[in-house]
Amino acid sequence: MAILRVQTTTAREGKTEEFNSMVREGSELMNSKGINTVVRVSHSGTENIEVYSINFFENWTQYGEAMNLLMTDSDMQAYYFKVITSWSGISLDNSELVEVPGFEKGAETQGAVSISTAWQPIQKKGKTGKFLKSCKQAMEIHEKYGAKVRLLQSFGGRYAGQFLYQMGFESFEAMGKAQDAAAEEFAAFNAKQPITAQLVNQVVLRSSTVI
Repeated sequence: MAILRVQTTTAREGKTEEFNSMVREGSELMNSKGINTVVRVSHSGTENIEVYSINFFENWTQYGEAMNLLMTDSDMQAYYFKVITSWSGISLDNSELVEVPGFEKGAETQGAVSISTAWQPIQKKGKTGKFLKSCKQAMEIHEKYGAKVRLLQSFGGRYAGQFLYQMGFESFEAMGKAQDAAAEEFAAFNAKQPITAQLVNQVVLRSSTVI
């Protein structure tokens, strides 16, 4: 059951170049320390371009060991000090995402492009179970047509307690083909589903062409 730590930031006005450099440096440094890290940016669904630095861990124990390293390693502390004093970025959110059993994909990225949809199950007896069942059926359809699907629950942050249904693809072209191929079957599936959750937000993420 993988754990993802997501730090969401955006550049301050007039500081984009320095901000991008800082994000790139941080990602390279974390990977050099053995912490699997990728960077994604918002392609749509956000007011400004948001940058997501994502760390992947096999379990909570590995996560804890990594967090201890980040707080004690001299290179990391020097980097954090440089980030703070550069005043180039704005922190938007920090959270941990936990894979829901039955939807695991492990401590790795789902591809260069992903669609992330946040859902809040309706607070009524039996609704969460029905929601998870619907997600499982949706996953079977989407994966049949080429998506790599995982379901995560947010632990803290702006989506605390909510579920994130994420479909990953290797490219926008692959995403487009999969969406077209699944459209008819998924529409028929959706038409039969009971309302079990409220849509909170939907964001398309992609690899950065700059960072």
